[in-house]
Amino acid sequence: MNKPQTFLIESDERQIDYSTMVLLIDDQTTVAKAVQHLLVEAPDIDLHYISDPTDAIKTANGIKPTVILQDLVMPSIEGIDLLKLFRANPATAETPIIMLSSEDNPQIKSRAFAAGANDYLVKLPDKIELIARIRYHSKACLNKILRDEAFKSLQESQQQLSDTNMALISVNRRLEEAHDKLNVALRETERRVREAGRLTELVDLLQSCQTTAEAYEIAKSALPKILCVQSGALCITSASRNIVEAVSVWGDVIGTEKTFLPANCWALRRGKTHLVRDPASPMRCAHAGAGSARGHICVPLAAQGETLGVLYLECPSEPTILSGEQSEDQLEALSRHATESGERISLALANLSLRETLRVQSIRDPLTGLFNRRYMEESLERELHRASRNNHSVSVLMMDIDHFKQFNDTFGHPAGDTLLRALGDFVMKRSRGQDIACRLGGEEFALILTAASADAAYKRAELLREEVAQLVVQHNGAVLGQIYLSIGISTFSEHGSTAEQLLHAADKALYRAKKEGRNRVILAGSE
Repeated sequence: MNKPQTFLIESDERQIDYSTMVLLIDDQTTVAKAVQHLLVEAPDIDLHYISDPTDAIKTANGIKPTVILQDLVMPSIEGIDLLKLFRANPATAETPIIMLSSEDNPQIKSRAFAAGANDYLVKLPDKIELIARIRYHSKACLNKILRDEAFKSLQESQQQLSDTNMALISVNRRLEEAHDKLNVALRETERRVREAGRLTELVDLLQSCQTTAEAYEIAKSALPKILCVQSGALCITSASRNIVEAVSVWGDVIGTEKTFLPANCWALRRGKTHLVRDPASPMRCAHAGAGSARGHICVPLAAQGETLGVLYLECPSEPTILSGEQSEDQLEALSRHATESGERISLALANLSLRETLRVQSIRDPLTGLFNRRYMEESLERELHRASRNNHSVSVLMMDIDHFKQFNDTFGHPAGDTLLRALGDFVMKRSRGQDIACRLGGEEFALILTAASADAAYKRAELLREEVAQLVVQHNGAVLGQIYLSIGISTFSEHGSTAEQLLHAADKALYRAKKEGRNRVILAGSE
C-alpha cells in the first residue's frame, strides 16, 4: 500500500466568492498527480489528496470538502463500501461524491449510483469535463449550505421575535430581504440548470453528427436559444490557419465579417473571452462591423491545444435585468455563460473533426489522395448490388505504369512519388462524379466506372492511355520522361458477377497487356 500523503493546490486569486474544496481518495499517486495536473488551470478549486482510504472519514470531517473524488477499486476497502460509509457519516451524508473508475460499465455505474454516488467518471477524464463536473456539484453543495445557513438565520430571527415584540418590525424586514435574496438565488440556480441541460443536449447532438457541416447547422439552430442572443455567428479557422470564416450565422443583422484574419479578433489574439460594451471602444474587434450600435462578445474556441475559431455574439440591445442586477452584470453573466458554452462546444467540434480526419485516413491513399484498396473493394460490392437491381453495367479498369522501376532507378524514389501523385491527380480530374478512382498499391491504380458497358470502358481506357502519354511531370526541374499505361478491363456481368471475379478478370487482362508489349488496353476475354 502506498504511504498516505497529502498536497494542496492553491491560488492567490479567486474568481468566485467561495472556495471549492475537493477531497481525492485514490491509492495510486500517479492518478492523483494526473488529476492535479488537470486542475492546475482551475485556480478556484483546492485539491486535498489522501492515498489511504481508511483515513477518508476522519479527513473529510476535518476539511469539510464540497466534492469528493473517490476511486472505485482500492486494495484496503471496496469503493462501494467506502461510499456507504460516507453516506452514513453525518458530515458527508449529502456531500456530492464522484466515482472514478477505469471501466465504463453500465452495471458498475448502476451499483455506484444505487449506493449514493452523484456522478461517475471514467479515469482519466477530459480536463474540461472534470472541471465542469466538479464545479457543478460543488455549487450544488454550496447552495445547500447557503440555504441551511439562511434557514438557521430564519430560526434565530424567529427566536428573537419570541424574545421581544419591540424588534418585530426589524426582524420582519430582515426576513423579507433574506427571502428575496433566496428567491433570486433560486431563480438564478434554476436558470443555470436549464442552460446547462440545453448545452449538454447540444453537445450530445454535436457528438452524434456525421460531418462538421451537419454540426454547424445544429449549432446555428441551438445556440440562439442556449445563449439567449438574437444575433451571432460561429466562426471556424481554416486549415491553413490564416482565415477565419463564419460557418453558422443567426439573426437578421450580423455585425461581424463573414471572413477575417485571426489577428482582427482580440479574443483569438489574447486567448480568452473579449467583452466590448461600447461600440466606439478602441478595443472593438476589427472584424466587428463599425455600423453596429451594440457591443459584442468574442469567445475563443480551443481544444486539445488547437485553436478552432471564435464564437461571436452581439450584446442584447435591452438586457433583461434581474432583481437587484444592473445591465453590466447581465453582460458579465452572458460572457461567463458564453465562455462555458464555448469550452463544451470546442471539445465536441474537435472530437468530430478528429473523427472526420481518421475516417479520411482510413479510406484515402496518403500519397495520391485517391481511395485505397479497402474502400475500392467495399464500393465495388455496393455498385454491383445496385447494378444487379437496376440491370446496369459496371466496368473495372486496372492500370499499371509501365517500367515504373526505371523511373525510381533513374531519378530516385522521391521522383517516383512525384510521378504517382501526378498520375493520381490526372485520374481524379478525368473521373466522373459517380466514378471511383483508387490506388491499389505501388504503381497500380483502379477506376470503377458505374453504368459503363465494356465498349464504353474500352474507349475510356484508350483515351486515358493516350492522354497520359502526353502528360509532362517534372521533379526538381527535371522532366521525368513519357508515361505509358497498361490497362486491363472487366465488365459486370460479362466477365464476372462478384467483385472478386471482376478484379481477377481485370488483373488477368492487365497481365496480358504487360506480356504483349505494354502501353495497351486489353479487355478481359478478348483474343
